Amino acid sequence: MRNSARRGLLSLAALLGLVLPVAAAASVADAVSTFTYTKNMHPLGYSAREVPATSGVFNSDLAFWGRLAFHGTYEGFRVVDVSDPENPVQVANFTDCVAGTTTGNQGDVLVWDDVLVRSWNSPAPAAGASCGGIATPAGQEGLHVFDVSDPANPVAVAFVRTPCGSHTATGVPDLANGRLLVYNSSSSGATGCRGIDIVEVPLANPAGASYLRFEPSGDPGPHLVTIDAPSASAGTYLAAGAEFGPAPSVAGTSGSVVLVNDGSGASPTDACEALVGFTAGAIALLDRGNCPFVDKVRNAQAAGAVAAIVANNVAGAPGTMGGSDPTIVIPAVQVSLADGATIKAGLPATGRVHSPETPDRSCHDTGVILGSALTVACAGGSGFTVWTIDPAKGGSLTDPKILYSKVISGVGVGHSAAFSWDGRILVFGHEPGGGSQARCQATSSDVDRSLFFFETATGNQLGTLIHPRPQTATENCTWHNYDVVPTDKRHVLVAGNYQSGISVVDFTDPSSPREIAYADPAPLVHPTNPSAIVLGGDWSTYWYDGRIYESDIRRGLIVWKLSDSAVAGARKLGHLNPQTQETSFPFVGK
Repeated sequence: MRNSARRGLLSLAALLGLVLPVAAAASVADAVSTFTYTKNMHPLGYSAREVPATSGVFNSDLAFWGRLAFHGTYEGFRVVDVSDPENPVQVANFTDCVAGTTTGNQGDVLVWDDVLVRSWNSPAPAAGASCGGIATPAGQEGLHVFDVSDPANPVAVAFVRTPCGSHTATGVPDLANGRLLVYNSSSSGATGCRGIDIVEVPLANPAGASYLRFEPSGDPGPHLVTIDAPSASAGTYLAAGAEFGPAPSVAGTSGSVVLVNDGSGASPTDACEALVGFTAGAIALLDRGNCPFVDKVRNAQAAGAVAAIVANNVAGAPGTMGGSDPTIVIPAVQVSLADGATIKAGLPATGRVHSPETPDRSCHDTGVILGSALTVACAGGSGFTVWTIDPAKGGSLTDPKILYSKVISGVGVGHSAAFSWDGRILVFGHEPGGGSQARCQATSSDVDRSLFFFETATGNQLGTLIHPRPQTATENCTWHNYDVVPTDKRHVLVAGNYQSGISVVDFTDPSSPREIAYADPAPLVHPTNPSAIVLGGDWSTYWYDGRIYESDIRRGLIVWKLSDSAVAGARKLGHLNPQTQETSFPFVGK
């Protein structure tokens, strides 16, 4: 069914009263009653899907086709007619992606004409699950494909298993071959999962959707410890990383390697106490055991260590060191028991803690720009990976060619990547604390509050923007999901940042970006513990055809108008999957 038929159906749906009463009666004034917003921001309309503070069935991401907004949820998705931005009308609320207490979160959606693809990001329970009547076998997760030619009655037609699940999905139209390609991001750091899956959806037969291949995001090798000659232990040793602190860079951190002493008598090398007589500027070598990894590395850092090497205390390959501590700013790795003994036997020595030439990463979200730019960027882990899909440069839509992998100091959960419309600037956001923590406070570290701008071709950093409106200790906040306004006059980003709400950023000069508009809600209040954080605020905020659409985790869909010369004359696209820029065009400026 084509768009003209859809419009007729939508009008009929409204006449027949298919809209849920709560959505029809909702007031945008009520929805934004706690917001503080700039004079150039004007709330227009509201389609409610209210989620109680104690519920985890959140509203998630957005995609657009014509005058329809497809609004992801943890239990399915909604279809909302936004023909009149002042009166968005819910056409369908599909809630059949639930199995008992298990939901197929996080419900990321993308749409192409009559086809919708939804991410299922939780392993199905032992009894299996169903999404719209399509089976999801036990333990499996991946992508569900829907026919939305009748938007009031979505029909599931296929399930495509992806090896490591589906956290987010990016649509890449390949109309020459009659298909929609999906670059699937699992956000899993497990071995064999660090990269993107490529899935094919034939547009003439979406039920025939299938898995094509996996594209790694870099060298899959572990981190490395190199001991310099003339030490008897000179050589390079494989090492596992840590969930806390920065990942080692490609260049690495160098220094004398010093076995620690914490003065504790029976176990002086475990660094569970403050170190004694440590040489500042050295790499700390210490033993696993007796206290958490973060305590050990924190003590080494306090003594002046520039990196930490933890020797395992059991035989076998070392594993990733768990824990969380945002105050740790030095890289830490773990070597095996045997390698630790060898390194100790060769002391005194100098060495280096480093990463492979092209470090791999779990891809949390993947941005694509087509046109003449033909570039892909996956954000995840310690930074981002960039590929070309330009055949002239050795890439293709189904076989991207990796260009480089960028590690950013202090970043542990890379989240989003988008491009200026000329493809020359890459905007990178990350999610310290996984999005559930208060990381936009005045006391938060600069890196936790930073949005980054890079030169796409080289990965050279051009600038940063530190979140300009400090939030409270009960507001989860990071730079989350965003897109770039399609204009050749300015570079303008529209972002949703959890409980700091909407931020509109002019990055025409990426060395000096500035916020030009915002809409910031008051902190949500936990019903039983006022000092606790209620996970809420903006999951996504996007510019689409002259309006700003805000997906609020607990409120629903809010539509805004921005009155600002920075977006004057912005192009209308007719449809939008925000992670996909389907064309590129030169930047002209004012």
